[in-house]
Amino acid sequence: MNGRTALIAVSAVTLLGALYYFNTSSPTLTMSPSTATEGVPGLEFKLSQISRSPPSLLVTLKNNNPTTPFTLLKWNTPLDPQAANLGLFTLVDEEGKEIPTEGLKVNRLMPPSAEDLVTVAPGTEEAHEVVMDKPWLPERKPAKYKVSVKGAFSGVWDKYGGDIGTGQLEAYVDSPFHGRAFESNVVEMRVE
Repeated sequence: MNGRTALIAVSAVTLLGALYYFNTSSPTLTMSPSTATEGVPGLEFKLSQISRSPPSLLVTLKNNNPTTPFTLLKWNTPLDPQAANLGLFTLVDEEGKEIPTEGLKVNRLMPPSAEDLVTVAPGTEEAHEVVMDKPWLPERKPAKYKVSVKGAFSGVWDKYGGDIGTGQLEAYVDSPFHGRAFESNVVEMRVE
């Protein structure tokens, strides 16, 4: 009985030690809270409705930085062609109930192509239309929803797209602003 108790005690201590080691010594397991909550200085997403039937939003990314261009990987942002399917948008109905939006997992070809990037020069903006006619949207019409978008950038560089090499694209998670948060305004979307 003493040998069995000792074996259990040694196993428990080893397991606890391993858990402590992996949770405190590996910087790749957790993202720094300051990095995750801070956005990219000067970049701002804004939503506005441009159509009620089908309901469509104009997503505008503005670079308010007076001197720095930003090139971003569109993946998992509102500028992504799959944006409406990625679970980035939050919709709240008139009763205050959040509409569940299923985020699809999208397989991507590596390295990212030039079409996967967008450069926003200082003081300019980039706009993209997102049609909100997906199966997860309730069919009740007319209706009103409060809509916003929130997420994290996959890759952002503080330079023009032509200055980003293939190696940097392949290692987009090492870009200067990878994982930085973005969040838009809240807009009322009417569906007819």
